[in-house]
Amino acid sequence: MLEILPSRHGQVLICGHRGHSIEGHENTRPALRRAAELGAALCEIDLRITADGQLIVFHDDILDHSSTGTGLIARENYDKICKFRTKNRHGLTIEPQQIEKFEDILSYSRALGLSLIVEIKDKFVDDDYLQNVIKALEDSAMLDHVLISSFDYVVLRDIKRLAPTIKIMGINYHHLVDPVATAETAMMNMLNTDYPQFSNALAEKLHAADIAVSHYLPVPSHFELRRGYGFDYLAQLEAFLVAGHIDMLVCDDVAWMVDFVTKCGLKPVKKAKI
Repeated sequence: MLEILPSRHGQVLICGHRGHSIEGHENTRPALRRAAELGAALCEIDLRITADGQLIVFHDDILDHSSTGTGLIARENYDKICKFRTKNRHGLTIEPQQIEKFEDILSYSRALGLSLIVEIKDKFVDDDYLQNVIKALEDSAMLDHVLISSFDYVVLRDIKRLAPTIKIMGINYHHLVDPVATAETAMMNMLNTDYPQFSNALAEKLHAADIAVSHYLPVPSHFELRRGYGFDYLAQLEAFLVAGHIDMLVCDDVAWMVDFVTKCGLKPVKKAKI
């Protein structure tokens, strides 16, 4: 089972954002495999649904930016989409990959011993979508090794009602008036706060309510540039980590996160036995 409060014993979960995606891949087997090799305990992936009801692992609502295809995913059948291949949205050279079904990525991640954050991206009108997500997790024996995430807190609440044991995480860009009330209303197990809204006070309030704390970070070059201008956020981040205020770091660069956490005197959580 995925332990989501490792800060209580001096450890930190390392999560590859769309896998170890800084090297060019995202939401593909190579990105997941490389993240696992570098020391990630889990990876975030994105979920979309095709016109014929197939759940696939892909970030955008359109195919244009990170695949060889074009058009809205929700209006294309999977038998067409599967013929396209992935490409890097920033022009880096990668070996093209197939756009895969959710069930196949779940099986692959299980074989790697890699837990997942599954971000639900689509809008939908009934519970059928969520029931399909739950069934895929149950069929792959991954229900206990997954966090469901979304910017849509109603979706999180609804999937928790359908599968009470499932772990859920809200994604948050904002400085919340009452983060605990926000999390508890949606029945969250974890709340993610993106840089630069993170604070000690936020983490302390969440931890006091037994809600885990995740922190999403930009790539290392973002911080290097700003340090040259006299703003060193990484010094603040080290203090947050040493104080035990962060349970999970999420970034495109797994190797950098592992190195940073280790230099802070903490231990990255090892992959769970699945």
